[in-house]
Amino acid sequence: MSRLNAGDAGPSGEAKPAAQLPEPGRFWIRYVPRSWEPAERPWVNLAAGALGEWGRTPKAKPTDLAALAGTPLDDVLYFPPGPPRRAAARDEAARACLMAGTPVLVQLLPGEESTVPQVTGAAIVFDLLPVLLDRDLGRLRRLPSGASAMFPLLPGVTDDPALWELACRDLAAAGVRRVQALAPALEPADRRRLAERWGEEEAFEALFHREAPAERDFARLAHRHGLEPFLPRPLPRPPVLGAGNRRIAGVVALAAELWLRLGRPVDAGQALYKDARWIDRSPYDLEALAREGNLGVLPLDPTSREIVAECAESGESEHLDRLLADYLSPDGPGADDSWRPTDAHTTQTQ
Repeated sequence: MSRLNAGDAGPSGEAKPAAQLPEPGRFWIRYVPRSWEPAERPWVNLAAGALGEWGRTPKAKPTDLAALAGTPLDDVLYFPPGPPRRAAARDEAARACLMAGTPVLVQLLPGEESTVPQVTGAAIVFDLLPVLLDRDLGRLRRLPSGASAMFPLLPGVTDDPALWELACRDLAAAGVRRVQALAPALEPADRRRLAERWGEEEAFEALFHREAPAERDFARLAHRHGLEPFLPRPLPRPPVLGAGNRRIAGVVALAAELWLRLGRPVDAGQALYKDARWIDRSPYDLEALAREGNLGVLPLDPTSREIVAECAESGESEHLDRLLADYLSPDGPGADDSWRPTDAHTTQTQ
């Protein structure tokens, strides 16, 4: 799915974050600081879906974290991992953003803690990369109960199903609630760095010549341990408006993502994604329109309209539930293709 880097520096310069399209596979991140002091240990940039820089001096002056809270934002603001000495400033900025109504995602490495409150609009995600590289799986049992985590899929390094089994066993024992897989895009320099520090000869060949496994493969195995596969979309808080539409757009976007990951017709999945983008931008209160019976006037495909109606009525979607069940089914690729979006047409993500 396409991404948009659309933020302008504006009068506040570096303090204004860059913007991209929020996607379930990228942890719903919409806003990203333009620069920050990177973590000292390996980590994955959740917004970019790539390995982050670590243990190096930033190329640009890091963003003033406190300045990020100056203007409330209507979608998820990303706080990447940084050095321990910056943790207090990060948490203070994230708390201020939450108070202003901005939803936030704070990324931690195992062993780190955050004082950001566990309230609506706040998500904390543990990046398991350094633990997996060091094969120190015992640390997974020390993650907080109810936590969310990201499991990176790196060919030849973290793609062994036997490793997944052991890690998911320990995560489930710790009471972790969800683990979302991510196969980061790797640059040649990333592959060399990983191979030199953590790879044996077999891993070197895999890093340069083998694709990462499908995220669905990991999700199926994790599901057997009771681990959920996707982070719920963090929603804005008052005084920021639009949480209802954000929630519904998130359901439609996740349905689109699952449809495409199941290998079903691309045009139908893109039609769902198009409608999710439209709902995110819409000035209309879709829940109110649904109560009044006026959804038919909206420029949505029939399946998207059905999902909106389901969400407005019960807060859940049977369409999404069926897709998720197919996605997590152990029966192999393809799963059940009996349900498909209605009258979907070819379109491109907006």
